[in-house]
Amino acid sequence: MVNEFSQPELIDALCALTRIKRVSGGEHECVEWFKREFTKHGLPVKHSGRNLLTWRGRGKKVLLLNTHTDTVPANKSWTLDPWNPVRKDGRVYGLGANDAGGCLVGMFHALLSAKFDEDKFTLMFAPTCDEEIAGEGFEKFVHEIPPFDACVTGEPTNCEIGIAERGMFKLDMLTTGKSAHGSRPWQGVNSIYLAARDILTIEQLHENFPERDDVLGRTSLAVTIMNGGSARNVIPGESRWVIDGRTIPQLDNETTIARIEAAMKHSRVEIKKARFGVWKRSPQDEVIKCACAAAPDSKIVAFQGVSDAWWNKTAQGLILGPGLSEQSHAADEWIEESQVVRGYRIYKGIAERFLSK
Repeated sequence: MVNEFSQPELIDALCALTRIKRVSGGEHECVEWFKREFTKHGLPVKHSGRNLLTWRGRGKKVLLLNTHTDTVPANKSWTLDPWNPVRKDGRVYGLGANDAGGCLVGMFHALLSAKFDEDKFTLMFAPTCDEEIAGEGFEKFVHEIPPFDACVTGEPTNCEIGIAERGMFKLDMLTTGKSAHGSRPWQGVNSIYLAARDILTIEQLHENFPERDDVLGRTSLAVTIMNGGSARNVIPGESRWVIDGRTIPQLDNETTIARIEAAMKHSRVEIKKARFGVWKRSPQDEVIKCACAAAPDSKIVAFQGVSDAWWNKTAQGLILGPGLSEQSHAADEWIEESQVVRGYRIYKGIAERFLSK
């Protein structure tokens, strides 16, 4: 195995990955690329669907490195070719370069170069699919992975050490009124007016939640979609709108949804989706102490999105990766080349420290 990878080697690998179209559901070419790389380096391969697992070592103490291969589709605001990476001003531009190409490259090369006793320890790497959508990724593949003591989940965190993420739910709301001709509004009941009153109630709930978490802050609510009306001259009889909720242990998905339902005067929940709950780990866990030692300039933070860390139910864990969260899903997405190198070295440092005793 290689002792250390250089910046040119890491960036060449990132550019190769970025050229591969891997929108959720279409990661097959990326899977084959990794299989070839694993075979080239003499690594074993477990292949299930669009998920892969490889490893070094045969010891009982196990560290898993996991991140996702898929990307969102390129939005219409791109001015560059999303799948033709561009290197400029110390950055790599391309779809998925930031989310989560830097993590993929860093983890894979950390697996190849980390130094540890392979008779006592095992280091695993799982590039998995469908993180951007509900599907066939880590949430299912985790049940096919041998038991592990800790998992590092790769997401762009600016190499900060994420020990928690808020839960998430989505509510599709329905407000029913009574349609009428626009010239005779008194004969109808305007569902938009009714929905507006309930939407302002959501704003008040959000602003007045008293519960706080020391890492995650507070539960938040946001109305993100509003649709009502069918024609300019018709009083709308139905309106539909969407609530995005992000929750903390002290005010979780179930409790928050119950408060919303109790507060609604004119609207009801039509569809409820609560795929992710609150995920949180102790800063005293061994793997987090290893991360702090490997990245002494990094802070312990809450990850502001949701990630596949949620599917790691019992083992120690953290969320960490090169890149910036605000570049994820952005047009002309980019990552700093220096961040890719830093992420790789931190992953390697975590592995060497965790797999040393």
